[in-house]
Amino acid sequence: MESKQIAAIVVIVVIIGAIAVVGFMFIPTAPYGAVKIGQLVTPGAPAGTDSDHIVVVGILDPMTEIQGEGAWYGSYLACDEINTAGGITVGGETYYFGLISEDTSEADTDLDISKGTAAATKIITEDNAQFLLGGFRTESLLAYVETVMDEDMIFIDTGASTDSFCQNVIDDYARYKYFFRAMPINSTSLASSLLRYILYLDGYLTAVTGANITKVAIIREALDWTAGMDLFLNGYLPLYGMEVVADVAYPITAEATDFATYWSQIDAAGAQITIPIISAQGGILMMTQYAQAQPGCVLAGIDVMSQLDSYWGETGGGCAYEVVLQSTLRTNKTTKTVAFWDAFLNHYNSEPLYTAVGSYDAMYMYAQAIESAQSFVSDDVVTAMEGFTRASPFIGAGGRVAWTLGHDLLESPDYSYTLFCQWQDDGTKQCVSSGGLIYPDSIVTASLQLPQWTGWSINP
Repeated sequence: MESKQIAAIVVIVVIIGAIAVVGFMFIPTAPYGAVKIGQLVTPGAPAGTDSDHIVVVGILDPMTEIQGEGAWYGSYLACDEINTAGGITVGGETYYFGLISEDTSEADTDLDISKGTAAATKIITEDNAQFLLGGFRTESLLAYVETVMDEDMIFIDTGASTDSFCQNVIDDYARYKYFFRAMPINSTSLASSLLRYILYLDGYLTAVTGANITKVAIIREALDWTAGMDLFLNGYLPLYGMEVVADVAYPITAEATDFATYWSQIDAAGAQITIPIISAQGGILMMTQYAQAQPGCVLAGIDVMSQLDSYWGETGGGCAYEVVLQSTLRTNKTTKTVAFWDAFLNHYNSEPLYTAVGSYDAMYMYAQAIESAQSFVSDDVVTAMEGFTRASPFIGAGGRVAWTLGHDLLESPDYSYTLFCQWQDDGTKQCVSSGGLIYPDSIVTASLQLPQWTGWSINP
């Protein structure tokens, strides 16, 4: 993995509505919208639709984990909406979307990349997927994306942020032009956004509390994906007068007692801001122990599990005051974001997270591009997809999508960006200000809160 690369942040959403297709015969399934592996479903399509009028979109992800569930549920909701609205028209005929998934097992602690390539082979040769989306762990996607590119099939990345995937498009366009990233913004952009936010937070805290904020700690999973970001932060923070006083890389097997020790080390080092870089369940232990230890610092960084609306309960409220990167919240990020958010809550009583947001948008990208191209041929659809530009962006729930030369998301306050959201002491999550550095204050939903035990207070 290249330096300055971050693995994808994780999201999950539960989506309603399922009609399964077995042998292209439509039968209802229960529970509504449940994840199906190796089984075609066509939510919202009219009963009796011929199989040759079903556009099969395949999902490659760890389908039994929250990352894959999120991709399935986001795709499912969009599929249901598109089909219910009448599908798409190509050559004067109406077509509907269907979904099928295969489990890549890429979230497993003991990663076996051969499972990902086997899943990709099956979804192409046996499931007959025509278009693909998904992807989570860089190491696995690097392997099975080659299987996809061998077949000249379009793959929309909805979960892996590593820069090199889109760099491939620039370096070898003829082979990799079928790769697009719909979520998240790339590793370098994520790192840059986090650095900008930490610098803003430093200046804000210094201004409103009167404290001299200069000491930073990093706590991260001891995994490849965190190494690049750790290097990036250690390289840039000192240039802005901030000292990294503790840098904890913990094994993913760490337990509660270990996190108690980590917080003791961080507090003893005098850290005033701690940056987590965490994608898995360690975040729950980190925040539970943070609340107990009450160290003299605030948290702002990447904690994927904190994106779940169940996180407050899982940490017993210990996540209060944590600020995390999150792709979407109920705020006017685009003209479609609030309606999307409300639809999820209305149907599933659960908040959407990033792989679901990316997959939801990816389905609509496919619908728009196929209809624009009036073709199902990959090269034709690629050309139509490339029509999402600065002048004519795709308006999704997650952002206004304009591609870079490498089919990556253009990161800017006018196009795609990440939010910084804080768990507040009443158990709600709010979008807090970035000082206008990352997104406009017009979408901010609440002011930043500080834990009382730090002794800091925001002066009026």
